[in-house]
Amino acid sequence: MSEEAVFEYDESVIGVEEEVGTITVEAETVARYCELMGETNPLYTEQGFVPPSYLQRMRFRGGPDPKVKFGNTGFHAGSRMELLKPVKVGQTLTGWAQAKEVYAKTGRSGTMVFQVSRLTYRDENGDEVAHSDQLMVRRQVGE
Repeated sequence: MSEEAVFEYDESVIGVEEEVGTITVEAETVARYCELMGETNPLYTEQGFVPPSYLQRMRFRGGPDPKVKFGNTGFHAGSRMELLKPVKVGQTLTGWAQAKEVYAKTGRSGTMVFQVSRLTYRDENGDEVAHSDQLMVRRQVGE
């Protein structure tokens, strides 16, 4: 008989989208980013397009927090970026954050609770240009 993981979280915020800020993509910051990353593709260095990875450096305020209560440690377990439309210098992007889901898995090392958060980037017209999913893990270490 398997034992269910006991954890708590605020279910009311799951799936709720919240605006978390607006940022205009500036030519100077994209040029500096390309320089630091060693990016030489003329699409990004001369033609005004933004490297997809640039979006990961944009900082917005925090979004809905399910306040997961489980274990005594937590860590970032990965991220995934999906670019839906090219982004150009001068565009203004608005971030929309949501807590997508919280679930538990039990394996050889014990139970871990996973929290998936999504940041959706929208342009001036409200069109989605990218999604960034972040995975956080909580677990019990030691007694």
